[in-house]
Amino acid sequence: MVKVENKTQFNRVINGVMVKRGLNNLLSADADRLNQGINDPLVQSLVKAGQLVIESTQPQPAQASATSASVTEPAQVPDVANMNVADATNAINTISDKTLLKQLLRAESAGANRKGVVDVINARLK
Repeated sequence: MVKVENKTQFNRVINGVMVKRGLNNLLSADADRLNQGINDPLVQSLVKAGQLVIESTQPQPAQASATSASVTEPAQVPDVANMNVADATNAINTISDKTLLKQLLRAESAGANRKGVVDVINARLK
């Protein structure tokens, strides 16, 4: 698996692989195609500027389990309480996990309870 962080304002398509804003986890087939597209001068400029960060991760050893369900790591919750409204809104817009959004809503409601942030979370939950 390869982690790709797109720090630009735009989604990027590199050699047929969609790299959305924020953190992307790519499977090996997509990672191979992305690695082939890395040699493009436009992509190289993004990598050199630090706007596109590519991190290879070692495959985890297979674990024997009683079920066929896959085990995933818990998602990291962005610390929206310490962000300004614009940054918090951008961070929230990259999250699609409903349980994570509900956690953020509870934390924001219990903390600063900023209307703009609460409205964005509620919109993502719909």
